[in-house]
Amino acid sequence: MNNILKILIPVLFCAVCCAVPLGIWMKASGAEGLQKVAYTPDEDAVVVPEVLYLPEEDAVSQLTALGLRVIEKEKIHHAVIPENQILTQSPSAGTVLKQGDTVTLTVSDGWSDYVPNLLDMPKEKAEEKLTSLGFTVSYQERASETVAPDAVMEQSVPADTRLTLGSEIILTISTGRENTDATIYEKVGNYIGMDFEEAKAQLSEIYLYALQADTVYDPDIPNGTIISQDIPAGSAVPQGTSIQMRISLGQVTVHVPDCTGQTVSGARKLLEDAGLVCMVIYTASGDYPLDYVMSQDTPPDLSVAKGSRVWLTASVGSSSYVISTGGWSGNPLPSFNTSSETESLPEEELADLFDTAPEIIDPEEPVPEEGIPPEFVPELPTDEPLTETFPETSETDFPATNPEYAEAPETAPF
Repeated sequence: MNNILKILIPVLFCAVCCAVPLGIWMKASGAEGLQKVAYTPDEDAVVVPEVLYLPEEDAVSQLTALGLRVIEKEKIHHAVIPENQILTQSPSAGTVLKQGDTVTLTVSDGWSDYVPNLLDMPKEKAEEKLTSLGFTVSYQERASETVAPDAVMEQSVPADTRLTLGSEIILTISTGRENTDATIYEKVGNYIGMDFEEAKAQLSEIYLYALQADTVYDPDIPNGTIISQDIPAGSAVPQGTSIQMRISLGQVTVHVPDCTGQTVSGARKLLEDAGLVCMVIYTASGDYPLDYVMSQDTPPDLSVAKGSRVWLTASVGSSSYVISTGGWSGNPLPSFNTSSETESLPEEELADLFDTAPEIIDPEEPVPEEGIPPEFVPELPTDEPLTETFPETSETDFPATNPEYAEAPETAPF
């Protein structure tokens, strides 16, 4: 007991010594008289609501009803959150904004992919391809005189259709034809370089089958052309035999992503990740903030050759904003990728890019009159390189005493 008292007495003494000076300071400074002040928000203040996991349409409706602007930053594949539901919002719920401020949303794109072309493909290979994309497969069978046994003759969903995760695709599998005679031998022809459908029809006439065993992208060989066959020309095989062929798919194709509503940098990343070239034209808009994509010349989901250019129309803000900054002349401004590959393009190719840009006319700009008076059209040589575009000038044309020229610095641009 004595030991406990020896410990507690010093502790209590220290506490009293600290509390007395603190109380004296609070009384002298008036801290003890502080009162709680109620917060009064501004008239145009808005508290951001919680819109996570709501359908995009409902979330946008709630936010715009409060006087807020809504920007969809991007769509992201998500295996759990269904398509068109909100994944993230910025700023978060509870933040106080003013009417007219912007809320940025990230929307789930679900989990989807494009259905491949499975026709004339072996059943096992078609199933492997579909399951790897997240689809489920079911089968039905039917006889066919042209499609090899155990090969796909029909698919319930056409190729290039975009489906969500777990969607079912029904494959109709060929059982072949019933009137083949294995004791009769037929001579195999040379089908290399021939269109696959044409070869399939020819082989059907002699009770043989063409099977698409493999495919490869080759820009130098047209799509559907036979590259090789496993049974050499001139061989004799029994009726009902399947000749496995390797088929060219032509040039590599990709699907165009949806860039509308994205920032230019986000849209450029989407296109580059898809193997496409991003081209941008800027124009004034009161509906889209600065540097957001308003439209694209190539529709989303369209299958195009890899490396194709996709032109985006992006906003430079409202006309009043553009005029106040003095940074835009009203003409289309193509924006090129900053990669070294694009920067190294020769001037001729850069000029071609400008020529292929979609024409955008600013409704606030006066439309120039067509035609140029003949007296103002310069006569240019046709058979010799252009060396001069202006007549020679003498010192009297631009006297050194002219103050406008004397005051110009040597480094002034032309």
